[in-house]
Amino acid sequence: MSELIDFWTHLRASYIADIVRSGVMITVLVVLRISIGRAIASNTHWSLDDRRRWSITVRNVLFVCGVAGIALIWASELQTIAVSMLAFAAAVIIATKELIMCLTGGLLRSASDSYSLGDHIEVGHIRGRVVDIGLFTTTVMEIGPTHDSHQMTGRALSFPHSLLLNQPVVLENYMGEYVVHTLGLPLPYTLPPQQGEALLLGAANDVCAPHIQAAQQHMARIEARHHLDTPSVAPRVSIHPLSDVSYQLTLRIAILAKDRQRVEQAILKRFMFEAFPAEASLNKSAAPV
Repeated sequence: MSELIDFWTHLRASYIADIVRSGVMITVLVVLRISIGRAIASNTHWSLDDRRRWSITVRNVLFVCGVAGIALIWASELQTIAVSMLAFAAAVIIATKELIMCLTGGLLRSASDSYSLGDHIEVGHIRGRVVDIGLFTTTVMEIGPTHDSHQMTGRALSFPHSLLLNQPVVLENYMGEYVVHTLGLPLPYTLPPQQGEALLLGAANDVCAPHIQAAQQHMARIEARHHLDTPSVAPRVSIHPLSDVSYQLTLRIAILAKDRQRVEQAILKRFMFEAFPAEASLNKSAAPV
């Protein structure tokens, strides 16, 4: 108890001494300011502009000396306050790190306009249609369940905007209402690649025929507005070998974003029926009446 009293007495004496020194310094500076100011004002050999200039210079020099003197007198106390404030600021930053990153990611999204309401996006493993954008999170209606699917799963997913700082944002409907859609189809070599390519291309042309002209006009508007090289809207098929027993046909088409699933299934059904008629007839006969 006596040690605590001694510490408090020493601390109070130190503060009193600093206050006295500060008061004496301020008094001396005020006296100097008044004395020098009167001396300058009474000097008739200087012009009015010279006296005003010297008066301002003396005032500024004495003010700087006063600030420096106060800082020297209270140096230890100011250092203690600065360390405390630095520790507090560091603790606040550590405690709110995720919120700060989420807010920064939201500002980045707003500045870059990477996506908006209604867009179909993919961030990391999250893929869906944007239905809400907040300060810290974005909510999407999930599209899936696999990456090749284009149907809503009925689930809503929210992700923090901090993901936008280290994950790329894939905007699936950047081209607007019409999108370029690709479909990979692995096939055995029992179906010759040239035959498979012709059948798949024929099915795609038949199904996409009503949309090709509208898609071409839309892509021309996008190209003129954004100065982009838009892809051809005509269906195209490429062949990629997978192994010694199978290969893959990759189909690219331009269709309405909302019709991707329907058009894809229509093309697949027509292709399967023409490429494997025996299996299609077997399945049709085995179907319940």
